[in-house]
Amino acid sequence: MERCKQHLVAKNAAFLIERIQVFNESSATVELAAVRLNCEPARIAKSLSFSQRKAICKAEAKAHEKAKMKLSKQQQQQDGSGAGGSESVGTLPADLPTTAPGDANVIVIVAAGDAKVSAKKYKEKFACQPKMLKREEVEPYTGFPPGAVCPFGLHDDVKVYLDVSLRRFSYVYPAAGTANTSIKVTLDELEQYASNAIEWADLCEGWQSEVGVAASRAEDTSDGSGTAPHEVQNAGIAAKKTQNEASKSAEATA
Repeated sequence: MERCKQHLVAKNAAFLIERIQVFNESSATVELAAVRLNCEPARIAKSLSFSQRKAICKAEAKAHEKAKMKLSKQQQQQDGSGAGGSESVGTLPADLPTTAPGDANVIVIVAAGDAKVSAKKYKEKFACQPKMLKREEVEPYTGFPPGAVCPFGLHDDVKVYLDVSLRRFSYVYPAAGTANTSIKVTLDELEQYASNAIEWADLCEGWQSEVGVAASRAEDTSDGSGTAPHEVQNAGIAAKKTQNEASKSAEATA
């Protein structure tokens, strides 16, 4: 929770700290959080963390396969001759391309409690299959333990995507950095103060069946501009990033 508080203070949003609720029992899941808050599960803004590992190109993959075949052939020859060599051939060349944890990009998708990430939409957006972080990877990669991942105070290299499933509500409840806390925020506050917020994106399914979602979107675009609501909000995120960068630059030269 301290990490969340420190982030809010740094963002000049200390006023949000008083909205943090601490429970005597766990709120680590959507269902538990909804019970603690006495609200509908959909209002729980869950933060889902994913690893996007760097894929090797076709040339690297071909070289990798060629080296494996060469190694296999060497082992077969050695086994056939019965000769015992002092040099082991049981390992791949040191310069063979591999995928290490350092090659991974970590993203967090903040979505409504009743939504689930769509593999199809995820692949269309990121050109890879969704792969959630392992339980033991969550805290070192995001800064928060499992069941407590919070959009406020994530590691600097973690990118945040806000799913449009949240847009049905005027306010939502994300975690506040521990498995027994929550914080009430409006969508504007979530967008403005979330760590490294990239954009609003349509990445989930399972919630669109709710009657009224389409009507709500229609009302949001009733100005006749033809601009999708999340596109307007994405422009807001970009503008706020520019302002923050300008502010940092001014401080650095002061």
